[in-house]
Amino acid sequence: MRAWVLVVIAVATLARLGLAAILPVGVDEAYSIGIARQVSLSYFDHPPLHLWLVGAWAKLWGSEDLLLLRLPFIGLGALSCWLIYVLGARLFGPVAGLWSTVLFNLAPVYGLAHGALIFPDGPLLAAALATALLVARIVLEPGDSRRLGSWALAGLMAGLALLSKYHGVLLLLGLLLFLLTTREGRRWLLTPGPWLAAAIAAACLVPVLVWNAQHDWVSFAFQAGRGRVGSGAELRLLGPVESLLSQAVYLLPWIAVPLGTLLLRGLIGGPANAQRWLLVCLAILPIVIFTGLTLFGRGLPHWQMPGWLFAIPLLGEALANAGKITRRLAVAIAILTALGLAALASVVTMQARWGSFDQQTLQLFGGSDPTDALLSWEPLRSELATRGLPADPKTFIGTFNWVRAGELNALFGKQVPVLCLCSDARHFDYLNPPQDYAGWNAILIGMPGNVDDDARLSAEFATLGPLEDVSLHKGERVAVPLFMRLASGFRP
Repeated sequence: MRAWVLVVIAVATLARLGLAAILPVGVDEAYSIGIARQVSLSYFDHPPLHLWLVGAWAKLWGSEDLLLLRLPFIGLGALSCWLIYVLGARLFGPVAGLWSTVLFNLAPVYGLAHGALIFPDGPLLAAALATALLVARIVLEPGDSRRLGSWALAGLMAGLALLSKYHGVLLLLGLLLFLLTTREGRRWLLTPGPWLAAAIAAACLVPVLVWNAQHDWVSFAFQAGRGRVGSGAELRLLGPVESLLSQAVYLLPWIAVPLGTLLLRGLIGGPANAQRWLLVCLAILPIVIFTGLTLFGRGLPHWQMPGWLFAIPLLGEALANAGKITRRLAVAIAILTALGLAALASVVTMQARWGSFDQQTLQLFGGSDPTDALLSWEPLRSELATRGLPADPKTFIGTFNWVRAGELNALFGKQVPVLCLCSDARHFDYLNPPQDYAGWNAILIGMPGNVDDDARLSAEFATLGPLEDVSLHKGERVAVPLFMRLASGFRP
């Protein structure tokens, strides 16, 4: 069985390598690459682990080649494939483990995104699976050979999850829920092991706490604000339905529906089956909390994905125990899904890079192209070089949105400071504080509506030059409308 698992992991990893080699940089990836150049205890948006990884990897090789920077995340994706196999096999047998690995790779959010791209979710998933596996081995397997070291290692893995994303808190709460509600777990709570693990996990979070204490707890406030229910919020009764539908797209509906069904069945069954209950406790909090918040706001579908991860072995168990006809049908669906995802990824990548299906895409999406967000900003290098810019060493590139700042910083930030002249500057307020550049000249690059706002810009600069069109094209079509103007005498 392990041979088949290794084959699945190898094929999936090769597919992710191919995708990573040709898929253009995404918005979040560009932002991460740029701000990772600054070594910091933590960062505005997320805890630091994935940014430490990107920054250290880039320095190690002396390069910011996109495929090179994606390699550690592809490696973490392969590790997560193996860990979910071992978790499924330990709980329900090797066939269930094999199906868990297959399902992990077929769900696009894990198999294509979190298993290959520069996101904090890659380290989070691997650390969370390792934590669950260690706790399952300690608590659920009979015998008296448990050592304090196993709990310490579980605490370290949980700490790495906390250093990856604040979702790590829900991982710890899920484990606590499991220990409190099972006879085996309550026995362990009377021993030093779980408390040692909790202390180690908390210690891992110290850099995040120190950085936030030095910066008015801004990261915690930002993340709490994204899910906060304000006093003027309107009740959105269909919000959870919309959210669940979006989550189903991320997972694929024919995977999401069985996952939800089995998760609900495990919840109803309660702690009687400790193996299933462990997965239910780890899955339910992110799904319920973040879906519930959509009663008052829109939220993002990937917030629930660390929860759905732990529902996968439940479906793995069901398929392992299914009848012959059901298993054959599942195999056929899995093969068709893999082929379909490969075709979809190829089409998206070709359209993003070369506009290979421009006419069809514009017709399908009513005149817009979602892949324009992946268009390379590399042509801006030649635009500035042709104009001899920057002409003065005391020149920065300014823009008006953190997304644009991320793209520009990844492109130019090693040579020219990039400032985000906006209220929501994310980590740019700490990477390049505007007050440090008083009196400097600026190359302002932005979309219509901000770079041509003379009233605002006249208050921030002594002089303003004329607008120049530097739009990004896909074929003959303007894909990203951009304008540039020169300014001097910055007044932050």
